[in-house]
Amino acid sequence: MVVSQLKISYYKNLLLSMTVAKSHGAINIAKPVLLLAIFEGIECGDIQGNRILYCEQLITRYNAIFQQYRNTITPSIYPYYYLDSEEFYYIKGAKARTTPSAKFLRENVEYASLDDDLWTLLQDAVIRNEFKEAIIKHYIKTEQNNLKPDRYALQ
Repeated sequence: MVVSQLKISYYKNLLLSMTVAKSHGAINIAKPVLLLAIFEGIECGDIQGNRILYCEQLITRYNAIFQQYRNTITPSIYPYYYLDSEEFYYIKGAKARTTPSAKFLRENVEYASLDDDLWTLLQDAVIRNEFKEAIIKHYIKTEQNNLKPDRYALQ
């Protein structure tokens, strides 16, 4: 697959400039961890056709990754739903008027998807790994070192 370096840089910048919640100066890593779970699901073949279902496989993968970095896990419903505020992630289905519940997601959201170009890039294991490493370094390792991430850095 021939890929534009500009396109890779564009999506890496989007991934590294997500809006993440902060509490008492600490970054909530829920959105980055969900992306890591999605990347792993693509790698394992569980997520196909750019349809990210809110299912037990995704929840289990998310929880397992989250536990590697934190003792207290943010429920997966929040990043699954609120990642929709980012430019590259879309929810197909009804929007909640208040904070959604797992029941609401199961009954009203068909699936989530990524930008088609980002989805295509993530089919390449090398690019997927590059994005994964960038997310870990930017959000998780930075937070573990008590540093504020540079939200607009292109790497």
